Amino acid sequence: MKQIKTAKQLTFTYFSIVAFAIIAFHFSMFTSMIENIEMIYAENRMLKDKITAVSLLDGTELTHVTVPPFSDVYVGKENLPPGIVLAQGMVDNKPFELDEASGTTFEMFAMRSQVILNGELKEIYVIHYDEIYEISEGQMFETQSTQLILSLLLLIVSLWVVMRISGRLTKPLAQLTQSLGERSPANLSPIELPEGAATREIRQLVDRLNSYQNQICELIERERAFNRYASHELRTPLMVMKGATTLLGKSDSKEFLERQRVRMAQACQEMEDYITTLLSLTRDEDLDVIASREVQTSEYDDIRQMHLGYLAGRKVTVEIINKGQIITKLPVPTFHILVGNLLKNAMACTEEGYVNIVISENELAIVDSGCGLSGKPGGEGYGLGLMIVRDICAKYDCSFSLVDNADGGCRATVVFPHSS
Repeated sequence: MKQIKTAKQLTFTYFSIVAFAIIAFHFSMFTSMIENIEMIYAENRMLKDKITAVSLLDGTELTHVTVPPFSDVYVGKENLPPGIVLAQGMVDNKPFELDEASGTTFEMFAMRSQVILNGELKEIYVIHYDEIYEISEGQMFETQSTQLILSLLLLIVSLWVVMRISGRLTKPLAQLTQSLGERSPANLSPIELPEGAATREIRQLVDRLNSYQNQICELIERERAFNRYASHELRTPLMVMKGATTLLGKSDSKEFLERQRVRMAQACQEMEDYITTLLSLTRDEDLDVIASREVQTSEYDDIRQMHLGYLAGRKVTVEIINKGQIITKLPVPTFHILVGNLLKNAMACTEEGYVNIVISENELAIVDSGCGLSGKPGGEGYGLGLMIVRDICAKYDCSFSLVDNADGGCRATVVFPHSS
């Protein structure tokens, strides 16, 4: 497995590469500059010496003259000294270094020109060697070597500073890594920001990790709630089915059997609705892709009929007051569980009087004349039914409130979001 480098190692590697590239670029630029200066100097000097040589050769039969202090001029290629090998592809009036095959160890230049001597067009060759420039060039390289040593020292100091800065910047990340490594899998408490110079990126990382932990906590809580709700809410329809099954063997009356069949069918439907709703609460769903629907009036009557048995002969009327239309993304089973739980809680708290289902525009209220919030143990706590209601409202972006009425009883209100 390939070893993963630390941040300090990567910093050292990248800095070294950059430093080497800077030094190499500097030397290449310096060498190129020296060569260009030398070529320009040689060209200007040889053009000047050529003019001087033409004035000395014109009107004479000489084939060679010396132009002090650095040039010799020859008429015709055949008159060049032995050992002089010209560069290939020479261009008139441009200096070229002598070919490496020349019998000289000096850096000499040659220039070819076409001139008029004694009324004839002839080729002349200017051979140039500047000993003073060669000495100066060596001195410049010595000076550059001193600058290189100073640059290396500066790079070493800069590397030390960069490593210190890198260590300071990566210390919070190292502390965060150590802290996460020491945490147990069951520890989902918020992660604290490391001490020291924590950067914006470290803070964002910690916030993101805490966000993920919150999502995990919510998922675990939803699973626990499912188990809690399922064990409580499914017990009632199971008991109804069990009781109806026991009673089936005690009478042959068609009316009696039909009543038991209806009880079992209602219990099965209630159990199916609960299972569908509780499973939906444990899933993450995209509400944007869920189509909105209009709640039909028959749904309220079905919910009312299904829960009338909870009154157990008490003098309580259950009325449906329809003043508007509700458009929601809640599935039919989930909507029935939402309204049914509110209705059951209102019935459980009302010994005599009324329980009304009031429908307004995108708002549903269950209003009762019962004992009110203070009349139940635990104040607002009406059991797991209201917990399911709150979870459904939280998932589908509905607002839920439960308040006392001025004339007694209480009012549970669910406001549904407006669909676009």
